[in-house]
Amino acid sequence: MDIQTALIEAGGKVDDVTDVVTLLNKYYQLPPIVAKKAMYETGTPRLFEYKITDHPISDIPIGEIDGFINLIFNEKNILNEVKLHSSSNEDAILYCYYKNSKSIKDLLFEIEKTKKVIDENSDDKVAIRELNNIVLHQQNLLTHKILNNFYGSKSEVVWFFKGQQIPVNSKKEFNSKLSEICNLVYSKTPIFNNELVNKHKISASIHTAKRNYFKALVLNWDKPQLDFPADKFPPEKTIYLSLLENNNISLYVDEIIGEHKPNSKNRFDKLWKLSQKYLDSAKTSKRKVSEFVELLNQRPFKLKQGVIDFWIPSFLFIKRDDYALFGKNGYIPFITDEVFDLMGKDPDEYEIKSFAIEGVKLDIFNSYRLFLNQNSKEKLTNSNFIETIKPFLTFYKDLPEYSKNTKRLSKAALEIRNAISSSKDPEKTFFEDFPNALGYSIVKIQSSPKDLQAYIVKLQNAIREIRTCFDELVNRVELFIQDDIVGIEMPFEEYKDVLQKRYKQLRRHLLLPSQKVFVQRLDSQIDDKKAWLNSLVQSLINSTLEKINDEDELLIADKFKSMVLELDSLTTLSKSDFKEDKEDVFDLQINSFFDGISKKMVRLPKNKKEEVSNIQAELKKGLSKDKTLNIAALTNLLKEMLK
Repeated sequence: MDIQTALIEAGGKVDDVTDVVTLLNKYYQLPPIVAKKAMYETGTPRLFEYKITDHPISDIPIGEIDGFINLIFNEKNILNEVKLHSSSNEDAILYCYYKNSKSIKDLLFEIEKTKKVIDENSDDKVAIRELNNIVLHQQNLLTHKILNNFYGSKSEVVWFFKGQQIPVNSKKEFNSKLSEICNLVYSKTPIFNNELVNKHKISASIHTAKRNYFKALVLNWDKPQLDFPADKFPPEKTIYLSLLENNNISLYVDEIIGEHKPNSKNRFDKLWKLSQKYLDSAKTSKRKVSEFVELLNQRPFKLKQGVIDFWIPSFLFIKRDDYALFGKNGYIPFITDEVFDLMGKDPDEYEIKSFAIEGVKLDIFNSYRLFLNQNSKEKLTNSNFIETIKPFLTFYKDLPEYSKNTKRLSKAALEIRNAISSSKDPEKTFFEDFPNALGYSIVKIQSSPKDLQAYIVKLQNAIREIRTCFDELVNRVELFIQDDIVGIEMPFEEYKDVLQKRYKQLRRHLLLPSQKVFVQRLDSQIDDKKAWLNSLVQSLINSTLEKINDEDELLIADKFKSMVLELDSLTTLSKSDFKEDKEDVFDLQINSFFDGISKKMVRLPKNKKEEVSNIQAELKKGLSKDKTLNIAALTNLLKEMLK
């Protein structure tokens, strides 16, 4: 093969290069560059990625990339466009405009021709080897024209940052310029020299150290150096020392000092102020923890993810009394190491709501505490909130099911019960749901101390009504027994004794299972009124008083009356002198508006059973197919016979 001739012929087969950028990205890849000086000074590795384009970019560095080196190739003269664009861009982007775009375009065309010849002669191994050497030479030449032509006064490139043309005379100076850009754009990045953590992705061993750190933070926050061994330095301890203790950040606030004092020398005071600003912004409405992460991911901080994973839990734990934390299941009263671990995995599932409690809200809150026999507070904290809301939630949790579901309450009590049962935000519950349930608003309460007092009294009454509604149910069951069964009001011990004596002569061994259970419960020696009544009700409707609904209350009365009527009739039979082993006995009663009551006790010798069966069979033969007619006919026949 004549290689030179083949290359000339390939020139007519390959289209002219019009898209320089696409071909450069195809044949030319540059690895990211670390801004060494910035990394040495702050401890934070800053990576710059090359971006080859035909116009200046406005991309925002995300993830582990902190900036861009934008290589711009355009045969048109867009120098002014690049300068103007760089002046308006606030991110860490160093623009590099190539004045020799045509020569690079020609070189790319040569590479494309060579590639074409290789494709057409893939069977000629010797030629392919030579052609690959040519491609390698062309690519090295391309590297020289792009990369080695960066520096010096004779360079064919122009560098821009913030609208200013900057000189770059050497590779060392180039890297130094990247560090200067970092110091300018990321001016508030704290100085944190811990290579275990200050990176985008931490190792598996540091993930374990992170869990150990969270556990020590939550359990040993009030102990020196989180109670780590004094003579050992596991990674979690060095992380604590470098992140908090060495920067003068205390895990608890001295009440005399009244504030934390992060190290300003290492810029941690700037990080602290940003974090506090985020917390303050959550006073008006909830903010996701993911928004906190986003703030720290942006300039002028742009912390590495490893630092963020440790900083956010540390800060939130220190300020735990200044906000309420919410997860996908609602309010989280107590922060644990598991909460921090899950928060790091999915910060979008967690929300912060800072306390903005002052003036009338503080008066209302202290009124709640007075209602609960707790001391007043001058400042609201998460621990105060937990202390105050807990009795309400515990009160609701300990209520019988009946009290949680009954509708036999006033509108105010129903609304308060609903507010407590659906409470997910204690601040909203205290200052919106409770007042709204009772027909009040913060504005109305604020305008009059009398309204505040009336509101608290109304709340007390509603709580008392909810608390006592089960006792009222028990009282109604007792009153029913006194009025409808015994016929006179008397103490529990007396009507219990009356009922027990009433069925003393009842032949219990002949009772049906349901009747036998009721009588056994009736004869019980339980001294507690609620327990005794509860046992009777359970035998009637297979449910305790605590679990019944409003409809069941009516069913209890019907079942109780029916059971008493049955037992009264059976007691009458029991008092007769019939012989259980020789005769059957039953009580027959027919009630009619016209004929009154027809009543008869029937005693039948057991040896007559066969005759009874025969008569019964004959009667069935004469019955019709209409059940109602049959019953009426047999009833009339019985009435005649009872006369």
